[in-house]
Amino acid sequence: MLFAVDIGNTNVVIAVFDGNKIIQQWRISSDTKRTGDEYTSTILTLCRDAGLDTNCFSKGIISSVVPALIGPFVIVCQRIVKKHPFVIKSNLACEGSILPVHLTGHSSRELGTDLLCNAVGAWNLFHGANIVVDFGTALTLTCTDSKGIIHGGTISPGLGTAVKALAMNTAQLPFVPLEAPRKVIGNTTKEAIQSGIVLGYKGLVESLVAQCKQNLSEISGDCVDDIKVVATGGLNSVLKPLTDCFTIVDKDLTVKGLKLIADLV
Repeated sequence: MLFAVDIGNTNVVIAVFDGNKIIQQWRISSDTKRTGDEYTSTILTLCRDAGLDTNCFSKGIISSVVPALIGPFVIVCQRIVKKHPFVIKSNLACEGSILPVHLTGHSSRELGTDLLCNAVGAWNLFHGANIVVDFGTALTLTCTDSKGIIHGGTISPGLGTAVKALAMNTAQLPFVPLEAPRKVIGNTTKEAIQSGIVLGYKGLVESLVAQCKQNLSEISGDCVDDIKVVATGGLNSVLKPLTDCFTIVDKDLTVKGLKLIADLV
């Protein structure tokens, strides 16, 4: 079984694969103050409660956009999997690598490893030009052409980040749940914020997807209509019912990409 760890700015997603099937998945808070021993204790408890025999773990792999948490989770893998994990680095996507997708030039040093996992996962779905929309702490779009070249993408504040920033930086605006309002013009502060954030981000995502499709087509020669769009990330469900710009929604795309990379390294 594979022990896969995706460390994000807000949450750490841990997935256990038996073959190609995710048999267990947990989402715990990303906390740079916690030690490897503390995380190990938490995860061992989760494994025990799920009835998982950690002796069956044969391999560990880590993707992280939080450098301070790589060390603690290397310790976690060494304690739980009994092996040093494979830690993904952005340069794994350099031209000529073993991956089905790659970057060219200096950009290969800057791509977040979560976005690399997304690109690998999306390529496995479509084997062609695609855009991954990831609803995380940041809202990211990652664009790959039909030759497997990752051309880059866009980065915006995530929905949760936007709501939190609004509440923290104003005197009278509250935190509100991320739900679609009944109509665009809100009659209450809550509805007005939900309209501005949720419906505003609907417009943002649809506009960015359309522009990225056009730009990717101009760069690569791929037909706009052939470019697929996959949504992932913890908050994709907020916009999923409101737009038809996604070809498919796969909330597990990142960890599935991790699994595919683990099979190659």
